[in-house]
Amino acid sequence: MENKPLVISIAGKGGSGKTVITTLLAKIISKNYKYKLLLIDADPTHPHLSHMVNLVPEKSLEKLRTEVIEEILSRAKDFEAVAKNIDFEVYNAITESKSFSLFSIGQPEGPGCFCPSNTLLRKVIGSISKDFDIVLIDCEAGLEQINRMVIETVDILLIVSDISIRSIETAAAIRDSAKKFTRFRELGIILNRVKGNTNQIKKKIKDLNLPLWIEIPEDEAITEFELKGKPIISINEKSKSMIAVNRLVTYTFDKMKIK
Repeated sequence: MENKPLVISIAGKGGSGKTVITTLLAKIISKNYKYKLLLIDADPTHPHLSHMVNLVPEKSLEKLRTEVIEEILSRAKDFEAVAKNIDFEVYNAITESKSFSLFSIGQPEGPGCFCPSNTLLRKVIGSISKDFDIVLIDCEAGLEQINRMVIETVDILLIVSDISIRSIETAAAIRDSAKKFTRFRELGIILNRVKGNTNQIKKKIKDLNLPLWIEIPEDEAITEFELKGKPIISINEKSKSMIAVNRLVTYTFDKMKIK
């Protein structure tokens, strides 16, 4: 592993299964490798990663941002004192387990867009990731965080797609934006919940010149866990999705020459 961490971002259309894939990646990497692993739940709309990995932080980035604003407005502390303390507060917001650590962007507590939190997240990723070997970022659905250069320094961009034409077209749009706004080294498509004849989808992938890295079959075990609200991290290692994602990790690490 290089001195700097390997940053892997998982993006895709909403509902494609990117958070489940992030969870399975975390399970496999933490079990089979001895790298220090950080998960970043960067989805402010649906921050479900913490529940899927059964590691819920006490405080999110959005909560920290709100507290900083309140402190400055109330003049309880001057701006310089608050600024000096923010890095300490960010590190305190990282929750740890025996297998990995987690940091969450969180949901805004009031009305408005996610722009301030996304801007702050871009800076936070750089400051906290240096203490880890591998960083997995579960991105917001769509193109927003890529266009705003939130994940500018990503090494590997994994784009999750279901077996619909619209999802593949979204994947192509994410790829095109990533070429402009990130410095990714490798990009791969994950075709998720595969069932039936997918020849038409694969033709679309080929026509759009998208690199298909892995197909993950529809998995009844995942469906059952989601219906019952059970943490996906507890899924059996012999499930169809786990076997496929294990192959994905091997392929990705081989591509990056990681042992």
